[in-house]
Amino acid sequence: MKYFITLLFTFLFSIASTAQEPINIGTSYTILSSVLNENRTIQIHLPKSYNDSSLTPQHYPVIYLLDSESNFNYLSAYVEKLSKYPYPSIPEMIIVGIVNTNRTRDLTPTVKNTSSMSQEQSNKIKGDSGGNALFFDFIETELFPYINTNFRTVGYNILIGHSFGGITALNNLLTRTSMFNAYIVHDPSIWWDDKIILQNYQDAKKYDFQNRKLFLTQVDEKENTDHLAEHYNAIKEFDKFLKNSTPLNLQYKYKQYTGEDHGSIPMKGNLDGLRYIFEGYKINFKQLKTNLNLLESSFDALSKNLHFTLVPNEQYLTTIIKYFQQNNEIAVANYLIQYKEKHYPKCMIINKKEKE
Repeated sequence: MKYFITLLFTFLFSIASTAQEPINIGTSYTILSSVLNENRTIQIHLPKSYNDSSLTPQHYPVIYLLDSESNFNYLSAYVEKLSKYPYPSIPEMIIVGIVNTNRTRDLTPTVKNTSSMSQEQSNKIKGDSGGNALFFDFIETELFPYINTNFRTVGYNILIGHSFGGITALNNLLTRTSMFNAYIVHDPSIWWDDKIILQNYQDAKKYDFQNRKLFLTQVDEKENTDHLAEHYNAIKEFDKFLKNSTPLNLQYKYKQYTGEDHGSIPMKGNLDGLRYIFEGYKINFKQLKTNLNLLESSFDALSKNLHFTLVPNEQYLTTIIKYFQQNNEIAVANYLIQYKEKHYPKCMIINKKEKE
């Protein structure tokens, strides 16, 4: 009995001592910003395929995430899950999370004197305000070059912002439209400075939004109470304006979430927002048996909608090629091999082996 217990202990200790590999979802980097005159921490999540030596080096869309310290972990898991083969809803993407140093300063469009605010509003203000323009300069002239130089990016950028980050994203869409291709905005603080963001959009009725996409979320109707009413009603007013004015070259979708409050809304909103941006990315590849053109036509339509050319990931193509080979659908497999060779002529997987 003593011998058995000793063996059991040794076995368990062996398991415990070998199961030490960490689970990493990203890496933190520090950038010295001359624009902001401070060090800025960014958190970066890379797709699993990024360092796969069996693949042609891929280039990826990039999500720029505000309030990263609150959202980076779960968003990384979302993107990894939604982009998983063989039925991805979105492409694999790099996530660049921007960690706050002075949130109110960076994530508000104007300088606001707290003396004119309600007590509830003034309680949210910590430090200076009105630093959006400098923050945008930091992203455009320092962060973008750093990311594009050190990582393989494809040139399609998404900005995600919540609350103060939400009005920052809306301000960027209007004043620095060319910086990002799409925006996901959660329960934004449009009440800020007497609804200055709404006023600015109203003053720019005929503005050309250059084929951008905007997904806007709002909390449950039950949250429209007491001190939250001003926040809630300002978003409703903004949504009504966008729907009635039909902004030029802006694809817009609004969604209100039952049962979600200001803190929880980014969880569901990011899932739906990413699927909205890449609507049409997910296809039933098994239908290629009866419609060989499905893959190409689907991605042509998606690219037209995005005003940006996207093609299927190489690993995705490899996955479905193997499926059709294993199911003896050789004609479909060979068609896909040719499609893959067209888009990835330098792929490291030997096509001869795929055809065998």
